[in-house]
Amino acid sequence: MFHSEGFIKSDLEKDLEELPDKIAEALQVWRIKTLEREKTDALLHARFKGSDKGLTATDIKALINADQGHYNAVLDEVKAEANFKRLDETLMGKKKLASLRTAF
Repeated sequence: MFHSEGFIKSDLEKDLEELPDKIAEALQVWRIKTLEREKTDALLHARFKGSDKGLTATDIKALINADQGHYNAVLDEVKAEANFKRLDETLMGKKKLASLRTAF
């Protein structure tokens, strides 16, 4: 495609240029969500263990898994991971298209 101001990048070229940065941002969000989930779990573990009710490790794990804060943290982590995977797979598909385009 040509434009009066010069060559306009195709959508494929634009995606190949922009997606790596979007993937890096998505990975950062995912890692932060993982850290937040781990912090939530650690705080819950300390709270339940400190309750001094004679809870076993299995009891504490069950209480953590049943906690709404844990659930929300895990859900956020899953969503962030899914977004990263979606962007990564999109980039892989675009790279495949680009390689096929240059092969012919």
